[in-house]
Amino acid sequence: MAGNTESIFRHHWKAFFSGGLLSLTRLATGFVRIKYVALVLGTAGVGFLSQAVQLQLLGISIASLSMAIGIINRMGAIKAENRERERRLFSTAFTSEFTASLTLLGLAIVWSGPLTNAVFGAEALVHSPISSLDVLAVVFSVPLSVIASGYLEGVFFGGGRYDLYVRASIWATVLGFVSTLTMIGIWRLPGAFWSIFASSAFLLGAFLTFIRRVRPLGELFRFGFDWSEANALIRFSVVMLVSGALVPTARLWVQRNVIGSFGIDANGLLQVPFAITAYYTPFLTSALWGRMHPAVARFGPTPEGRRELTAALRLTVGMATSAIVAILFLKDFLVPLAYSRAFVPATRLLPAQLLGDYFYFVALPFTVYALGLSRLRVYLAAWLAYSVIAVVASLALIPVVGLVGVPMGYGLSAAIGAIVSLGWFVSHRDEGMLMTLAIILGGLIVVATQSLLAWRGDHYVIQGCIFIATSLAAVCGLWSSRAQPMAEPPVPAGTP
Repeated sequence: MAGNTESIFRHHWKAFFSGGLLSLTRLATGFVRIKYVALVLGTAGVGFLSQAVQLQLLGISIASLSMAIGIINRMGAIKAENRERERRLFSTAFTSEFTASLTLLGLAIVWSGPLTNAVFGAEALVHSPISSLDVLAVVFSVPLSVIASGYLEGVFFGGGRYDLYVRASIWATVLGFVSTLTMIGIWRLPGAFWSIFASSAFLLGAFLTFIRRVRPLGELFRFGFDWSEANALIRFSVVMLVSGALVPTARLWVQRNVIGSFGIDANGLLQVPFAITAYYTPFLTSALWGRMHPAVARFGPTPEGRRELTAALRLTVGMATSAIVAILFLKDFLVPLAYSRAFVPATRLLPAQLLGDYFYFVALPFTVYALGLSRLRVYLAAWLAYSVIAVVASLALIPVVGLVGVPMGYGLSAAIGAIVSLGWFVSHRDEGMLMTLAIILGGLIVVATQSLLAWRGDHYVIQGCIFIATSLAAVCGLWSSRAQPMAEPPVPAGTP
């Protein structure tokens, strides 16, 4: 068991670093792009572009039918040796998303005027350089992004080629970044709208270049429809749509209460801890989605699948501990750097927020594990419970402790989820359980200590020592796992 876990852990290590590189690329290019757009286009231009991006995202969420997760799970359940059934899955998913995209595109063309008024406001474009054609360029980007992110991305993950997905995404990110800067520099605001289309085209082009090493293009782009596969995909679509809407809906509810109780400025401060969590979360979860989820979908509830969970849990908890300790130690530097001195009071919210994040990262691998096993009711119930408890706890704590009650409420909800998850983990004992629990307990002690010191705002030398020790432990742990001999996982027959 120990040797197998170490071997699997190295696969997770590779997924973590490759996904981290992609996240870092997106973060760096996104930061430069935001600064460049703000300088060149000004506040009005940023406002127009923000609406255009939201229009694209809404179109993608509708036309993709949230099928990517279903594709990953179905590929794992079917197995690659059953190529005929896999082809039916591909043709059903492609036909469904292609039809939805064309339908949405046609409706947008026919009602382009009302659509423009609904997104940008009546007569909003009269005194701007934007035309209806520029808006349609954003709309035409939707089918390209749907085929790439809603379809081919699922094939990358389901085929066990997260490495190719990362390479294609990095190429697409860099090319899209260069095209965006160039087009805005030449054509200003209209160029920004057309750069959305160009970025989608680069994404699809990069995915098409690399997806041929996963499955032949002839098998991926065939029209057809199988009702049994459609029924399976629809179940995943509904669950992902509902679960994806729960957290933002709950947050809107809480933030409306915050605005009513403390004013709009307090809500601005509250966005700082939420944003910091959103920034570093992709670095910690890349191995979960790039490695564990497709592997568990392939292995099912077997010892191999359980070892994937153990390895993912250890890696996620270890890296979360290191990240949280670092952010808490550097919070007084990071917040003014990312925002301004006016947001310094938000640093008081970070200890509660990041302590809650630790429990969140303990529980998250279990929800991904349930999703990989197609336990959709469990997955949906977990996110529903998390959202409801977070709202109730936050609203109950706000009158007692003030604004910090919001991250405390979310932390309490995450802690309950972590306790329930670990209860299941202990009841389904395996050979690596005690070591995993020791890692989780050790991480909790470290994070709780750093959170307490950061909350009090003293003992900076001790905080620094914890930061250095945790960082060194994380680096040494990752390096030792890298040195372990890595046995390749079983590769389904027929995979190139």
